[in-house]
Amino acid sequence: MSGIGSIFGNALTGLQASQAALTVVSQNIANANTPGYVRASPQFSPQVIAGAGAGVNVEAITRAADRFLAEAQRTSAATQGAVSARAELLDRAQLAFGDPNGAQTLFTAIDDVFSAFLTIAQDPTSSVSRNAAVAAIGDLLNEFSRTAQSIEALRLEADQRLGEAVTEADGLLGRIAALNAEVGLTRQGGGDSTTVENARDQLIDRLSALIDVRSTPQPNGVVELRTNNGALLVGTAAARLSYDNTASAYGVPGSITINAGLPTEAQFDPAVGNGKIAGLIAARDVDLPQLGDALANLAAVTADALNAVHATTAGAPPASTLTGRQTGLLATDSLNFSGAAVIGVVDGGGALVRRITIDFDNDQIVTENPADTRSFTDSVGNLATRLNEVLQLAPAQGAASFVNGVLTVSGGAGLVLGDVAGDESARAGRTFAHFFGLNDLVRAPAPVFYEAGVAAADLHGLVTGGALDFEITDANGRVIAAPSVVAAGTTWTNYLAALNDATTGIGQYATAAFDANGRLTLTPRAGYTVDITADSTARGATDVSVSELFGLARTATATRALGLAVNSAITASPAKLGVGKPDLGAAIGARIVEAGDTRGAQALAAARDTARSFLAAGNLSAQTTTLSLYASRIAGEAGRAAEQAAKAQTGAEAVFAAATERRSQTEGVSLDDELVKMTQFQQSYAAASRVIQAAREMFDILVNMA
Repeated sequence: MSGIGSIFGNALTGLQASQAALTVVSQNIANANTPGYVRASPQFSPQVIAGAGAGVNVEAITRAADRFLAEAQRTSAATQGAVSARAELLDRAQLAFGDPNGAQTLFTAIDDVFSAFLTIAQDPTSSVSRNAAVAAIGDLLNEFSRTAQSIEALRLEADQRLGEAVTEADGLLGRIAALNAEVGLTRQGGGDSTTVENARDQLIDRLSALIDVRSTPQPNGVVELRTNNGALLVGTAAARLSYDNTASAYGVPGSITINAGLPTEAQFDPAVGNGKIAGLIAARDVDLPQLGDALANLAAVTADALNAVHATTAGAPPASTLTGRQTGLLATDSLNFSGAAVIGVVDGGGALVRRITIDFDNDQIVTENPADTRSFTDSVGNLATRLNEVLQLAPAQGAASFVNGVLTVSGGAGLVLGDVAGDESARAGRTFAHFFGLNDLVRAPAPVFYEAGVAAADLHGLVTGGALDFEITDANGRVIAAPSVVAAGTTWTNYLAALNDATTGIGQYATAAFDANGRLTLTPRAGYTVDITADSTARGATDVSVSELFGLARTATATRALGLAVNSAITASPAKLGVGKPDLGAAIGARIVEAGDTRGAQALAAARDTARSFLAAGNLSAQTTTLSLYASRIAGEAGRAAEQAAKAQTGAEAVFAAATERRSQTEGVSLDDELVKMTQFQQSYAAASRVIQAAREMFDILVNMA
């Protein structure tokens, strides 16, 4: 009888093993088309009791997971996530510029402006041509602003999407950690954890598209997740990721924090080597700012080039009052001019009635009609005072004033500006009229050039309490310091000392100095990046900050494409557009303003193809070239960046598809194989059933014999 019992036991274990195997096979078949599903297989072992065979055990249910193929797929997923994010944003950035060969783009708007000047040169008396030129300039300035805003909107969108990706990654980490714990408990209890492991690995696959992750299996079935550079994401618990999405237009963005509020809190950005999050960071911090900065540089130089030419031209009739730009200078600032400038006062017929020569080399103002010579000290305010005295000499012709950084000059029926031929006035490379913006064609809300001509010995004139707030990052992108520097002493020399202080300033990380053109520059030391996060400084009542005056922060340099507008006096009266070029060397009484003079229009048209200096901006190096060539280089850079990103995306998608296919071939379900296994286990189940049936019949026979 004991032999029959043994037969029953052996057959029953076979029945149970076959049933378990059929369950696994059925599950495989049901998930044959489920992405990320890993094929499961039962593992059998003989059951031995007292040295004798007693059937079969289902030792474990294992998955056909290949760790190395999974890692290869996840690596390719991270790469694809990064390049796809960049490619989409760069493609849209290129669209913002438009097709250089198409109609109604930024590039055609540039051509339209200079073509309009050529049209005026053919018929300078045509009001239609003047109105068209003023309209073309306005369209170009609006196009600069529109394109710049589009690019910055993409940067802010990248920042917003980054915040969403960080939130998604944080949620995935929490769910992975929870499933990890479930796998461990199931394994500890001897249960089947394959379903939970599949769910966990699918979440890891999703996470790998956001962040480059590396998984390390542990003996109890759980996995440890780290980034490529070793930052722990999931161990015994999940790390917490957070991002304070407070980015502002043209401002310094925030950073990702890991384990905020815990002893292990740290900046996470340096740990992100790849994935969608890395791609969004690259687009936000590198690609889009580079395009925006180069565009702003083009807009600023275009405005400055037009103003440089227009400064010494005249309309018919010329304006009788010229109000300059906001220079950010104080009355106490040194003039730092050389050469000689000329102001001509004309009557209603365009005849020269008074000539005023400002000799900066000898600090004298020499007047003709009436003859007068006056000395001035080397300060902006004293020059304005003496110029006002000269303009008010009998018979009174006008006045001059310098108030809150703006120089204003008025006189007679009209004023024309120029320089002594061969001894042109110059401050930091710009003439007197150009530097003060007395006859600007394009107005800007803040300085568009930063060669301020400031002397280190000048009074800094900064309002008490204002500060420059810095953020210092190292070569790995970690924020290592955030000093705030307030004005010290009374001069720019004192202020430089405060900036260069190694303890309270930025002296450990950068050097502040004035260059030959009186521009304050910040030169980071090797391995450091210096950003200005806030600037509450202001020079006296000018409301011009240190960053705006010298172009120290991106909030100043990248916004130069915004707010540009045609001088309102010219918009109101296009006849004031300077299409003529008066001869200020003519005799008193000679007519120097002619309605048919086209030299000003010709000079404005030639400005497009005149070589001029461009500072380094974005990914374009400092260079001397023309406006048209610089514009084409920006278009080329936008197209090149978008094309390279698109090619990288295509390549990454191909690699990801290949890695996915290879992994699927190894880990996935083959219906043919599973159907064979199902037949096999159905037969084994039937065989075990027949053994049980035969044993029962034997038992019945023995009972009946008894």
